[in-house]
Amino acid sequence: MGKKILWIVVNSLMALSLVLAACGQPAAPTAPTAPSAPTTPAVPTAPTAPTAPTTPTTEKPQQEVVKPATEAPKYGGVLMLSTNSDPQSGWDSNYVTAGSVWPINLTNQGLWQGDWAKGPAGGYGTKETDWRASYDIFDHKAGYIAESTKWTIDDAKGEGTIIYQIRQGVHWALNPASEASRLVGGRELTADDVVFELKRAVTNPTAYIYLAQPEVRGAEITKTGPWEVTLKVKLDGLMSALSRLGDSVNLHPPEIIKKYGDAKNWRNSVGTGAFMLTDYVPGSTGIFARNPNYWMKDPVGPGKGNQLPYLDSVKVLIIPDASTELAALRTGKIDWLASVAWEDATQMRKTTPALLGVEIPGSSQGKTFMRTDLPPLNDVRVRRAMMMAIDFKAILQNLYDGVGDYNTFPHFYMTAYAGLRFELDDPKMPESVKELYSYNPEKAKTLLKEAGYPNGFKTSVLIQANQVDYYSILKDMWAKVGIDLKLDIRDAGTHAAMGSARSYEALSTTGGQGPTAIFYLGSSIAGESRANGSMINDPVINEGLAKIRRAALTDIFEAMKMYRELTPYVMDQAYAIPAVQGTATRFWWPWLKNYSGEYDVGYFNFIGWSGWVWLDQELKKSMGY
Repeated sequence: MGKKILWIVVNSLMALSLVLAACGQPAAPTAPTAPSAPTTPAVPTAPTAPTAPTTPTTEKPQQEVVKPATEAPKYGGVLMLSTNSDPQSGWDSNYVTAGSVWPINLTNQGLWQGDWAKGPAGGYGTKETDWRASYDIFDHKAGYIAESTKWTIDDAKGEGTIIYQIRQGVHWALNPASEASRLVGGRELTADDVVFELKRAVTNPTAYIYLAQPEVRGAEITKTGPWEVTLKVKLDGLMSALSRLGDSVNLHPPEIIKKYGDAKNWRNSVGTGAFMLTDYVPGSTGIFARNPNYWMKDPVGPGKGNQLPYLDSVKVLIIPDASTELAALRTGKIDWLASVAWEDATQMRKTTPALLGVEIPGSSQGKTFMRTDLPPLNDVRVRRAMMMAIDFKAILQNLYDGVGDYNTFPHFYMTAYAGLRFELDDPKMPESVKELYSYNPEKAKTLLKEAGYPNGFKTSVLIQANQVDYYSILKDMWAKVGIDLKLDIRDAGTHAAMGSARSYEALSTTGGQGPTAIFYLGSSIAGESRANGSMINDPVINEGLAKIRRAALTDIFEAMKMYRELTPYVMDQAYAIPAVQGTATRFWWPWLKNYSGEYDVGYFNFIGWSGWVWLDQELKKSMGY
C-alpha cells in the first residue's frame, strides 16, 4: 500500500483559470470611525499549570517563525483564503457548530473569544498561547460583545449564575446594498439582542447547542439591567453554559430572525464583526468587505490603537480539489492554507521555499464508535478483541511514515492541554491498556472465545464513500480473527441523519469526538449529546465527569489533572476505536503580516485572525506576485 492517503475523495477538478479569475479586488469601503478599545473579562485567576507529561511523536519544539515587525501596519488589500466546501446550514450558526459555518467569525461575534494579545500577535503578544487550534482556556479569553463575564456557584441550590455586562457602543454593520442590513439600520447592539440569541440557542429544538448540550436547555435568561444579562442554570449545566453560550453562539439581530425565520440565506447576513458578507456564489466565492463601523482597535505592536481591520476585504475561494488548492497557494493566488498533508507539505517546501509554515496535527482516520448498548459490543471482551486485532503501528507507518499518533481516544493531544495526556509508555499506564494498542490477533481470538464467539461474528460499520479504503484495511485485519465486517456506505446527509437517530446497527463514524479544548464536558464519553456515538453510560465516568466539570469552573488545570487520572479507566473499556492521526503543515506567504500560524483565536473562531493581520502589498509585488 502506498504512503499516499488513499481515501481522500477527489471531487470534480476546478480549472486553475477559475481560481485566477476569482482574484479580483472589490472596491474599498468607507474609512471607519474609532470606538472604544476592548477589555479582558473578569475570570478566576489562573493557577500554576501541572507538569506536562511526555511529549508525543506528533509534537515538535515550538519555533519562532516570525520576527516582530518594526514597520507600522498598512491599510488596504484583499486577503485571499480558500476552503473545500460551502457552509453547512447556510449562514446561521444557530443550527451547527460555528466551525461548520467557516466564515461566520468574520461577520458575527459572540460574547467572548480568544484574546489576540495573549498569543504571538505579530511578535508583540504575551505568547501565553499560540492560537494554532481551538483552545478554550478562560484565562486566555477577552470580552467581545460581553465586556465582562462573571459567574457564581450556589451549591446549596445546585445552581450557577452568569452575569454578562454587555459592551456599549457596538453597532450592527450597515451595508446599504443589503435589504436585511438596511432593516437593522446599523443600530447599536443591546442587551435585548443578547437575550434573544441566547434563548434561541437553548430553546430551538433544531439548534446545535440545544442538541449537543441538553444540560443548558432549562437555562433562565433575562435582562437584569440596561446593559446586563443574567443566566441561571442547574449546576451541572454551568460549565456548558459558560463555554458554549459564551463563544459558540454568534449573535444575529432579532429583526432578521423574526422577518426571515433564520439567517441561513447569505443575503440576510448582518453582524458586528470586522467584515460584512457582500457577495456569495455557491461553490465558488465568498466576499467580505471591511466593516466601516467596527468597534475594535489594535491592542499591541507598532499599530497599537489603530482602528481595525486593516484589510479592505477578505475573499474566500471554495476549492474542493486539493491539487487545485495547492496550486493556488504555490502561485500566490491565495495567501494562506490551513493544512497541507505531510507528503504534499514536503514537496511544497522544495518547490516554494519562500513560504512560511508551522507543523500541526494532521488528518485522522478510524475514529469508530460502537453500539455499546447492544450485543455483542456491550461485552468489553469483544471490544478489546477488536482493538487487539488492529495493527495500529503498521497503519501509521503506511499512511504517515510512522510520524503521528494513535493514542487519540478519549481526546487528541494539544500543546495547551498537555496536562491531560497519558502516554502509552507511561510507567503508571496499566498493562491492560497498553495491550489494547499492541497487535495481538491470538489474544483477540481468545477473548472472542471467552465472550461466546469462538468463530467470530458479523457486524457492520456506517461510513461515507471517502472512508472505504481505510475501513477495508480494518475489514481485512478483523477477518483474521473471525470478525466479518460489512461496509454500510451512505451519502453525507444519510450518514449524519442515521448518526443523530442512532439507527446504525453496530459501528459508526458519525460520533463527534469533542475537541480536546472541551474535555471537561466529556461529550463523547457520557450523556445524551450526539457526540457520544458509543452511547456510553458508565457510572464511573459519569461521576468522574461531574467532579471534573465542577473543578473546571475555578481551576482548569486541576480539572485537567482529574481527567488525566480518569483516562486509563476510559481507555481500558475500549469504548471506541481510536483514530490514527498524521501530521500536516500550515503555510502562508511572508507578505501576510501580524501572522504567526494562528487558526482559531479562541474556540472555533476560524479565520477570526483576519481582523488583526495586514498585507505588505509592496513586498508581494517585489516577489513577483
